[in-house]
Amino acid sequence: MDSAARVKKLKDAARRDQRNRKDPRFIRAMGFLIAKGLLKTNLNIAPQPNAKMDARDAFWAAQNCEPRIFEVLPAAILRFPRHFTNTRKLPQEFLTTLYQIKNGENGRDFKGIEFKKMNHWAHYRLPDARLKPLSEKRILKPFRLKPVSIQKLQEQVREGRFRSMTEALEAAIEKL
Repeated sequence: MDSAARVKKLKDAARRDQRNRKDPRFIRAMGFLIAKGLLKTNLNIAPQPNAKMDARDAFWAAQNCEPRIFEVLPAAILRFPRHFTNTRKLPQEFLTTLYQIKNGENGRDFKGIEFKKMNHWAHYRLPDARLKPLSEKRILKPFRLKPVSIQKLQEQVREGRFRSMTEALEAAIEKL
């Protein structure tokens, strides 16, 4: 390939990249990720903290414009599930990565992004203190306790030792 053909190919790629960066899918995905503190950029993109988007659009933005989105997209989908639709229509390999991150398993790299980096963002403390990393989120587990046990927990709460029965149970588990 001669230098003129190489230059033409690079110019075409640059034009395609400029066109893709003006695409609403890219702007919405980047605006959301910037607003949530998962990405920083020098591009002039307004934060969109309440954006709802098709997960396939964010995936498209990662594939065609900004590969860094692949690094934080699993964390965004797991932490902000109400902001993404059609997550089940993403490629199976990506869904497997999501499952492995959610369940604390080890996984494989995805599209050149190390699994370790994607997992890091799922457990990263964001600037918004209201949101907890996956490692700190509470997990709902129903238990069947005897009435006597419930009464003892309620007594502990009434006496002011604990704020809730959950806190009393967690304290008992910590002593084990």
